[in-house]
Amino acid sequence: MEIKNFPLVICIIAAVAATSCTAATNGTTVAVPFLSPENRIYGGQDAAEGQFPYQVLVTRNGDGYIVVCGGAIISRNYVVTAAHCVSGGYSASNFSVRAGTVTFNSGGVVSPVAEVKIHPEYSSFNYDIALLRLNQSLDFTDDIKPILLASVEVPENSSVIITGWGGVSSGGLASTLQYNTEIALNHDTCIERMTTLADSMRCLGKSVGNGICGGDSGGPAAYNGVLIGVACFSVNGCGSSIPDGFTNVVYTRDWIRANSDVDCTCAS
Repeated sequence: MEIKNFPLVICIIAAVAATSCTAATNGTTVAVPFLSPENRIYGGQDAAEGQFPYQVLVTRNGDGYIVVCGGAIISRNYVVTAAHCVSGGYSASNFSVRAGTVTFNSGGVVSPVAEVKIHPEYSSFNYDIALLRLNQSLDFTDDIKPILLASVEVPENSSVIITGWGGVSSGGLASTLQYNTEIALNHDTCIERMTTLADSMRCLGKSVGNGICGGDSGGPAAYNGVLIGVACFSVNGCGSSIPDGFTNVVYTRDWIRANSDVDCTCAS
């Protein structure tokens, strides 16, 4: 089985509808491919303003391109995302978070990132989770709100909402935040379907033509408005019948709480 995670690379100087572009890296011009036209949250539909107020867009700027991922607000000062979205030795100043909008890379408010905290046991798809401390605290509104961390596992076969931006079927990027529903599976079932899965991971099942894809990495999976997973990888390509992989928030909850102010009720 082929396992892929999906940050989205976009050349800043090219039009969104283009199929490829170039970027200068260490003095060399290299091709930076766009996602193929079918890549998106498969089977998704447009979100309404304020429908998912915890959703954010995470971008990394540099060398003539941006890398796009999703994330979730967990407090005024912290966002949770996937570690593979922010690893690689980049400075926190390369990253920013856009909150309070369903429009791709437009509207809402933008906060630079002051600090990146990657789980110390992160390796490949294991413990694929990171915290972003924002340079300025978010002001909560109807469109900007935190999501609670799950403390117990989701019952099997429960409906889970996934959200994110990515390519659309007509090519380029989704201009509006997409959402879809996947099904919670227990760990043993995940291992049966996927051959292996780390303890820090969970999987969500879906039918063919649905699921996470490019640009959805780091995005939230929510059950009854509570964060249960962080998008990590897809198996055998986007929209396959194999479950999608997520970092398990219940399993990593203690680390999240110890390294953020998620339990703080202060007004800062």
